Amino acid sequence: MSVAISRELTLCDYFLWGYIKDKVYMPPLPQDLQDLRMRIEETVATVMPDMLSRVWQELEYRVNICRVTYGAHIESL
Repeated sequence: MSVAISRELTLCDYFLWGYIKDKVYMPPLPQDLQDLRMRIEETVATVMPDMLSRVWQELEYRVNICRVTYGAHIESL
């Protein structure tokens, strides 16, 4: 059985990962893997519950849109 993932759902990833990347790669850039790891851990610790709640709400909204449109691409999402 093959399961297709709608592009409308993967867009939710961009906000959270974008937030983390913006914080982790802020100058001065990490000097080594240990520094990179420390920055990632520190940044993830700054993600607040309300931020995760909003990401979850957006995902739920997009799932509902995909359900109603039978997975069709929605240009405005």
